[in-house]
Amino acid sequence: MSAGVTRDEFQLAFNSEQRAYMDDLLGRFQERGTGKVVGPNTGLIQNETIMTKLTPFTRPYLLAITAGDAPKPDDLIYTLAVRPYAPGTVVAYKAKRINHDQIWATNDDVIDPPSTDDGTYFYTEYLNYFRFLPTNITAAALDYVQEVRDVVWAYTLTAYGRQQYDAAASVQPQWDGDTVVELCKRTLKSLGVSFKDAEFSQFGSAAIATGD
Repeated sequence: MSAGVTRDEFQLAFNSEQRAYMDDLLGRFQERGTGKVVGPNTGLIQNETIMTKLTPFTRPYLLAITAGDAPKPDDLIYTLAVRPYAPGTVVAYKAKRINHDQIWATNDDVIDPPSTDDGTYFYTEYLNYFRFLPTNITAAALDYVQEVRDVVWAYTLTAYGRQQYDAAASVQPQWDGDTVVELCKRTLKSLGVSFKDAEFSQFGSAAIATGD
């Protein structure tokens, strides 16, 4: 790595930048979801753009529910949708998310209580698990955004002690190509490396050609 930046320094900085970028995307996605953006279709357009960026991190998952509780996937950072299955069927229903202080009131609601017969389901989200009402359901479909995995640029040493890029041992970024370029630029700037776009492109081409 040029300008006195080591591979380890760049790798650590890149992983920090990609997590910050993910946090920014999820923050903007939640803002649009709460209707804070003013203007015709602005929120919808922004949401579609953000969801496209998040596509490599969007995962389906089958939740196993016991006595109303279901453990979360270890890599979940944002819940997109929860759809409980009616007991003994493959029919999934939309579940309404409720706050922790609404559980008691929801259970005792005389108008619209939790009910498998009526297809009314509710859930509350905790740090490591979901709690469902009614408690007799056993499974739910979950769509979620997974956490960003650390990128690793591995290398082997040549006979002359030179670091040679090792693709097999490396962990590649999950982002699309344009986002990877943007993250690399952000990383270099955070490390105090000054460059022009043409120089950035030339450096990338040279690195690919030499295997560095």
